[in-house]
Amino acid sequence: MITSPYNTNDDDQVETEKELRSLATRLGLKDLSEASFFPKYFEVETIRACNARCRMCTVWKWQDKNGQMADSLFSKILGEIAGYAKWIDGVCLSRNGEPLLDNDLSEKIRKLKACGIRRVTFSTNASLMDEAKSISLIESGLDEIMFSVDGITKKTFESIRRGLNFERVMENCLNFITLRNDRGTKPRIRARMVLQKENRREEGVWKDFWLARLSKQDEVSSKPVHSWGGQLSNYEEPYNTERDSRLPCISPWSTMVIHFDGKVPLCGCDFNNKILMGDLSKSSIKEIFESENFIKVRKIHASGKRDDIPLCRGCHIWNPQRKRIYKRNTKGGGTL
Repeated sequence: MITSPYNTNDDDQVETEKELRSLATRLGLKDLSEASFFPKYFEVETIRACNARCRMCTVWKWQDKNGQMADSLFSKILGEIAGYAKWIDGVCLSRNGEPLLDNDLSEKIRKLKACGIRRVTFSTNASLMDEAKSISLIESGLDEIMFSVDGITKKTFESIRRGLNFERVMENCLNFITLRNDRGTKPRIRARMVLQKENRREEGVWKDFWLARLSKQDEVSSKPVHSWGGQLSNYEEPYNTERDSRLPCISPWSTMVIHFDGKVPLCGCDFNNKILMGDLSKSSIKEIFESENFIKVRKIHASGKRDDIPLCRGCHIWNPQRKRIYKRNTKGGGTL
């Protein structure tokens, strides 16, 4: 067990160590110290560009406005993760921006599946998901896709997902569901709403709409908007407690984010590499994940001092309690 390098209140440390054991369980490990072996999860940003300007997004503050991952860098990532395919739980081919702007996305999915990666996924605003792209994605071996649809009316949706057309997005999503169903059960589909003041009143109708159209294997969920580690101010945070500010986050032990240029930031919130953990042009994945940078962050979190890191202060993105998952009830509607 990773123990605290700080002098902390005994009760607080007991609670922190209890949470560390819980994180190990979430990762399927006996002890969290095993986690530093190699990342369980990857978020690979193959392209940084977007065709939308969503009100809760970081796009307004990107220092690197646009960029696409070089084929040589993606090949390097493939080569390094291939030997750890049985260890890795998933690779997500999205981080900042819209992944469907990468015209080679389906081919990248095929290559990851050929390496033996069990779960390949990505999140999309679905605006570019025409029939040809849908079929290509379904046939690529993609395991899971998430539609980010933050409203059930045109007015609400377009006030949040600025620059997108509500009717086109809904048509694309529904067509994808039909095409998927005609071919089997893969990929699993997740519909998600980011809750904020503009759409909260529509949540009930929204969830019932998607529950009626998706299969039992699929998922319908919502989660509250967040500030990207305190970097955005135009948001309301309905989930924030002093207790949870002390508890360690799962990300430093589980996940590596790789930006399009090979830079490895602290986590998914660190869109401008404020805390740079490494660079794949200079080091390997394993070297970065086992580096002093990651060790230091893990020790700080394990000590109950996560608020000492500005980007971690008050952040609860990966706390599973923030996510609301809806299931069908006997009347065909939805319930928690």
